Amino acid sequence: MGSPPAAGPHQGGQGSPGVEGAGSVVPTVDLGTLHEFHGIQPVLPVTDAARAARYFRDVLGFEIDFIAGEPPSYARVKKGDRTYGDPVYIRLWQCGRRDAQPWRGEIVIHVGRDVDGLHAAYVKRGVNVIEPPTSQPWGLREFAIREPDGHILRFCGYL
Repeated sequence: MGSPPAAGPHQGGQGSPGVEGAGSVVPTVDLGTLHEFHGIQPVLPVTDAARAARYFRDVLGFEIDFIAGEPPSYARVKKGDRTYGDPVYIRLWQCGRRDAQPWRGEIVIHVGRDVDGLHAAYVKRGVNVIEPPTSQPWGLREFAIREPDGHILRFCGYL
């Protein structure tokens, strides 16, 4: 490979953040702290936190990490361990309004390998698959499902 581009005005934390030209390297800014980022935990609004957690466990194969509140109003499910990086965590927040404005977006979950096997297992469990496994030009094989509260989960692995 070639040499990296010459230092620009935003390298080394100098100057204001901006968009560099196509193909250039934009370094991260050193905040002078010892923090580390370890994944994200999206929060999905659901109509029933306990029911949603059971769906993720019983149908999608996640583990219920916790269900909180009396009556339950917040839950977190988990899949995976630290063998291949951080586990996937999804938080389920009970908002209880079916007439609320629907959330528009999706969560992409990297599963490493055997995307087709996971798809087949979910089909056997009656999961609402909205896109079948497809090899994408960006190097991933992926499929998408819609869970009972309407959220889209896209499962993918490298080709």
